[in-house]
Amino acid sequence: MIDLIQSIYHALGLSINATDGDVGGILSIVFILLGCLFMYLQPSGTARVEAPAKIDKKSEPVKVVAPKITFKERLTKGLSQTSQDVFGKLSTLFSKGLDADTLEEVEELLYSADMGTAIVSELIEALESRVKKGEFTPEQFKMFMFEFLKNKMKDVQTKVDKSLFSFEAGSGTKVIMVVGVNGAGKTTTIGKLATKLTAQGAKVVVGACDTFRAAAVDQLQVWCDRAGATMIRAKEGANPSGVGYDALQTALNEKADYCILDTAGRLHTAGNLMDELKKSKTVLQKLDATAPHHTLLVIDAITGQNALRQAEEFHKTLELNGLILTKCDGSSKAGSAVSIVSTLQVPIAYIGVGESVEDLDEFKLDDYLKALLAL
Repeated sequence: MIDLIQSIYHALGLSINATDGDVGGILSIVFILLGCLFMYLQPSGTARVEAPAKIDKKSEPVKVVAPKITFKERLTKGLSQTSQDVFGKLSTLFSKGLDADTLEEVEELLYSADMGTAIVSELIEALESRVKKGEFTPEQFKMFMFEFLKNKMKDVQTKVDKSLFSFEAGSGTKVIMVVGVNGAGKTTTIGKLATKLTAQGAKVVVGACDTFRAAAVDQLQVWCDRAGATMIRAKEGANPSGVGYDALQTALNEKADYCILDTAGRLHTAGNLMDELKKSKTVLQKLDATAPHHTLLVIDAITGQNALRQAEEFHKTLELNGLILTKCDGSSKAGSAVSIVSTLQVPIAYIGVGESVEDLDEFKLDDYLKALLAL
């Protein structure tokens, strides 16, 4: 091999002597060239398979998906304090037997749940009649309460117009006038309604008729922007009925499915302010003789028995056809709902338990009573 290399050197005119190192170098080059040739001649589709890299599971964060809370569960949680403080104590009383003293305690607890005088009187009378028939266990008492309260409300609740919850395309513009005292959650509720309806594909126009509170108008603007609803607003201090008129005119021109009107918060004891609301309603009827199709009163559940007085005054002025009960959480008693529905024969359309859109939903009588009584 060395002689072969030496002869090649001489042929090339090189005056160097071949060594063992030259032999090793040339053999290495030959092997490298053969390897490259082998790789080049491999059939297409053949690939080198490498073992997957080792994954350190500890370094990957574990994603925890929180379970979705249903509205029924939200409502039960919101009314849990009333359920424990009032109806839980009532059940305990029945475990000791029902006598004159116990009935008096029952009456006091019912009043503390914000139930009106008429309802409490009827309930006590019905309780006395029921007890005469025999023993009355705590569970039997809860079922008695459930049936009594349901009978007071169920017929009225059938009057709720389902177009408040879902729309039918091509059925014309439905006008929803929302009223209530300041602080009841009226503006926020309107924002939630607009969001729910636009999410169904409805076209919604909102009239910011509370022209006396710039902050309320700005808050409503944020809700409308998020919902994709059109908002009609005017300068601070503008005529509220004029804003309502413009909003409805826009809704009719654009063939909107809903025109929701926010109104200035009114104290039910202020006659001139209530007259302004009545005027706003009359102005709407210049564009649509059937407007407003829904006149809804927003009631703060924390208001207590004064809520009935509020509802009576608004109903006398505007002929309410629906209620929205808000803030049914925390320290809310929520018993006033029974008295209002029974006295005015006006149904509850929506009930709210918090600030998010999901915290407002259709009022369902059975769910409300079961949450109230912990059934």
